[in-house]
Amino acid sequence: MMFFVVALVRAVRKMDELQRRIYFESVSISFVATLALSLVFAGLDSAGIYRASYNDLGTPMMALWACAYIFSSWRYR
Repeated sequence: MMFFVVALVRAVRKMDELQRRIYFESVSISFVATLALSLVFAGLDSAGIYRASYNDLGTPMMALWACAYIFSSWRYR
């Protein structure tokens, strides 16, 4: 995991200004969407409908990040 983080930081440092803006914008959009999704999971858990673990957020978070990246890159075309 540590090597992945180092490779990610190196890749971000090599990006130009527009690529970096698209990247960070998509990360911030997906962060807020994942936060909202975790609040929905917490509400479902308190209602006794569905009990989600923290592992259940990984795949939707990556899907949200991919969608946010596509949206952000489309915006700056």
